[in-house]
Amino acid sequence: MNDRSESSLHIPLAVIILASGVILLGVAKMPYGYYTLLRIVATVVFGWAAFVSHSRQHQALPWVFGLAAILFNPVIRIHLDRSVWVWANIGAGVLLLIS
Repeated sequence: MNDRSESSLHIPLAVIILASGVILLGVAKMPYGYYTLLRIVATVVFGWAAFVSHSRQHQALPWVFGLAAILFNPVIRIHLDRSVWVWANIGAGVLLLIS
């Protein structure tokens, strides 16, 4: 890949805002199926963000996004208390918006 195509790698702003909204809405009490959707959306977007940040030669961001993708993955679920998930959702939603 040449330098020009690497620098054009990005996640569209609409995707970031939508994913952040889905994650932040997870703070509210929602049906179980919503949290499955949240996990899928978060895993895809954080995996994408890890790839983009790695291709841009960032040092820490690919690891942060990769760990977030693992935390939210729908296949091997990480079981945490609801109060912990609330803070994880807030942190993940804000992370997407500020990065």
